[in-house]
Amino acid sequence: MSKKNKLLIAAAVIAVLLLVASGVARCSLAQKDEPPEEPAIEAKAEQAEEQAAVEIEEVQAESAPDEASGLEALVGTSWTADDGSPATLSILMGAFVEMTEGQTSVTYWTIDSEEEGDAGITSVILASKSPAEAAAPTVVTISRDGGATVIKSDALAHPYKQVQTNARALSFSGVTGDLEEAMGADIAKIEAAVSERAAAVSPSATRAVWDGEAWIDYANDMATTTFTLEDGAATMVSVTRKADGTIEAL
Repeated sequence: MSKKNKLLIAAAVIAVLLLVASGVARCSLAQKDEPPEEPAIEAKAEQAEEQAAVEIEEVQAESAPDEASGLEALVGTSWTADDGSPATLSILMGAFVEMTEGQTSVTYWTIDSEEEGDAGITSVILASKSPAEAAAPTVVTISRDGGATVIKSDALAHPYKQVQTNARALSFSGVTGDLEEAMGADIAKIEAAVSERAAAVSPSATRAVWDGEAWIDYANDMATTTFTLEDGAATMVSVTRKADGTIEAL
């Protein structure tokens, strides 16, 4: 059952409970010859409200976003070939980016199924070399080998082991004074937000290019613009300046 359906069911249950409680009240008032039973009415109304609150809490708990796990938990990580090759791998959301001596290969993926166990993670992904190409299922395994985390798949040119890398200094291009004017925010703050986001989702990126456009929401005093990362997959970073002046990059 989808989260939307669960919310609709919860809303319906709440409405029915409150309707029953109000019906009890109307029925009691209609019986003029009988003494009022206000304590009983109030008790039933309170019981209906309590049950409605429980329904809401249960639906909200089930609707809460799950933390990233499995393969998606490795988004933003860097890897080096585990077979002596100079190749490197960056895992982005929906893409593997392999680089070897200046050559870049991108494999696009979506998760079909996934299992986690003591031996590691086994994911069945639908992989393709371009968004327009038909995706084919393939297996990705992530395991511990001699203290290192290793990823293997037929979708990858090499097996890779995870490495801890320091965030690279990100350079910017295409940025002009128009960016600061359109966004109503200091360029340095915008670039800092983009750099932080790039380090989290694409640590291999070396440059961010401003796309030269901004969308202004005058009603809510907000502005949004985008940057494209040079990481082999053209990852996009969206930056929003909110009404209170804070800057958020996604």
